[in-house]
Amino acid sequence: MNIFSFFHKSPLYTKKKLLRAGIAAGALTAAFCTAALIGVLVSNILQARYVERIADQVLRFHVIANSDSTADQELKLAVRDALVAYMAKNGDSFENADEAAAFASSHCSELTEIAAAVIRQAGQNYPVSASVTWCSFPDKTYGNLTFPAGRYRALQVKIGAADGQNWWCVLYPLLCFTDEGTVSVPEQSQEKLQEALDEEDYERLENAGRPRLRFKFLEWLEELF
Repeated sequence: MNIFSFFHKSPLYTKKKLLRAGIAAGALTAAFCTAALIGVLVSNILQARYVERIADQVLRFHVIANSDSTADQELKLAVRDALVAYMAKNGDSFENADEAAAFASSHCSELTEIAAAVIRQAGQNYPVSASVTWCSFPDKTYGNLTFPAGRYRALQVKIGAADGQNWWCVLYPLLCFTDEGTVSVPEQSQEKLQEALDEEDYERLENAGRPRLRFKFLEWLEELF
């Protein structure tokens, strides 16, 4: 046995070889984990910017019922119908979301009075408030358009204790369906969105928020992990 064969077969050489292999495997794993973390961070940043661009071009609507009782939920929908009708009467005059938000903000007293009248007609005396503020919204689909979760400027209406289920929609462009069976988005509303958004963002709205082009690197990481 020559000296090289001796060292190759010795336990010390084998341990060193295994150690080097272990270090290499650990480094490779760390690199993959780092790449995966970077991929997630980049994806989150891109999604946040996408939500911001959408939020700049719409005005949402958020109505919170007094409670989850059947009567209070029906009252919430009645208030919704009245306020949607009021905003819709003026919707054609809005050139963009900022104008719609400014109108709603300057007419909060009228909106509150309309809601209060509906509540009184239902035989209740709940207090009600209306304000334009920033609210967190979940993913919501209207017809063929899916708006991503995030913070949006919205006309928010609180009825009574505001402990009931929410009702959400888009006031500008108008995507508030008071008929639950409605599944198609008004053509005029789609046109306004298409004019306000770039092509890729609008396509993402039509495809459940998925980007038209995905980074191959991120796709590979998703498959790997």
